[in-house]
Amino acid sequence: MKKLLLAGVAAAALSTTAISSGALAADLGSPRMPVAETAVVVPSAFNWSGFYGGVHVGYGWGRSNWGFSPSGTSVSPSMDGVFGGGQLGFNYQINNIVLGIEGDASAADLSGWSSCPNAAFTCASRANFLGSIRGRVGWAWDRTLIYATGGVAFGQFRHRTYDAPTVTQVGGYSNSRVGYALGAGLEYAWTPNVTTKLEYMYYDFGSSTQLPGPGSLDPTGFDSTRIRNNVHTVKIGLNYLFSTGPGAVARY
Repeated sequence: MKKLLLAGVAAAALSTTAISSGALAADLGSPRMPVAETAVVVPSAFNWSGFYGGVHVGYGWGRSNWGFSPSGTSVSPSMDGVFGGGQLGFNYQINNIVLGIEGDASAADLSGWSSCPNAAFTCASRANFLGSIRGRVGWAWDRTLIYATGGVAFGQFRHRTYDAPTVTQVGGYSNSRVGYALGAGLEYAWTPNVTTKLEYMYYDFGSSTQLPGPGSLDPTGFDSTRIRNNVHTVKIGLNYLFSTGPGAVARY
């Protein structure tokens, strides 16, 4: 009786083992179902999106082209000097493209002089203020951004004529001008919030005319004076990004 019982248990064990082995073999032989492709979002190293503000300092140079009419004479005092101020802006990054808008304002001391057509007098010009509101479009390589910029420019100028021997002012003309600004720059992010930039800008303020009369730029008082101003600048800026994000690029 015991022998029959042991034989039955052994047969049952062998049967269970065979079934388990067959199931495992069936699992190993079954084809693997494909995994659906999904977008994997990976963080980029740096994102330029957000508001920013900062300060800048630079060097500028240019000319004031004076034309006297109806005498037909002219003179072009050159100007150069330093300027400094601040800027505010906003960037929005799409993949490597960075779009933005920036406004800046600078106190300036760009001045120069030359002899007037009548050598008994000196003609002098000075830029006291430079500002602009511009769009920006750039290309970012991680923390490095190269960009072009352009928009509306604002300037304030002061022009004077002096008696050459005594350096006594005999005429004056101050005016505020609106023109355009074009430039390009390179910006680098040292930390997630701090960047520096190197920027070149050209300003063209067009022409304005002072009518003849007592105290005008023409010492004789008979000529009107038409003045055209343009300025080149190179500046170094420091910016703080108030809001930045990790950024993301979808890869498939």
